Amino acid sequence: MPIYRSEGLRAYTEFEAALAEEHAVVHELAQCAKIDVYNLVASDLFDRVAVAHEKMLAAYKTIECFKQ
Repeated sequence: MPIYRSEGLRAYTEFEAALAEEHAVVHELAQCAKIDVYNLVASDLFDRVAVAHEKMLAAYKTIECFKQ
């Protein structure tokens, strides 16, 4: 018998996915910094970082209700 509520598991799974997406996009941006190609892809990547960050914050707000 699971001890965790299904809505809690779902919320943490969504947070994990959002955080992983944000990390992947930021990593991609960091790789561009290494080879100094911001001018080629920066606007797209910065937009994607912003969107991913907003998703992560929304998912985090959902899991905050499980704080004790």
